[in-house]
Amino acid sequence: MQRITLVVTNEPGLLAEITELLASKGLSISSIVADSLGTQGVLHFDVERVDEALAALTSAGYNAVTEDVLLARIEDRPGALAEISRRLMEAQLDIRGLNMVQRSDGWAVVAIATNDNVRARDVLAGQAL
Repeated sequence: MQRITLVVTNEPGLLAEITELLASKGLSISSIVADSLGTQGVLHFDVERVDEALAALTSAGYNAVTEDVLLARIEDRPGALAEISRRLMEAQLDIRGLNMVQRSDGWAVVAIATNDNVRARDVLAGQAL
């Protein structure tokens, strides 16, 4: 799965502009994380048609990049995220980004970006989707 990341100047209305732009192209966001630190903002989001979303964003002047993420299914309980983080660390894999995508019925799906998603998939065998 690919995720789009934007690094932007944080200003009022920016999230509305970006989401309206994607909506105007008929693109639906399935997952979004938006953070700000001072004057900078970082948005990570997943859409079904990544290439179209990337083209729309870059045409509008946004600096957008894509990265591959791995989806993993874990038990929704205290310590489950710590366990997969430890396994990746012990395999000397760097977690570049992680967010919870879904939680229901005792399970959670997390999106993980590492420095080597192929190896990470092997490390998380049985949990990787």
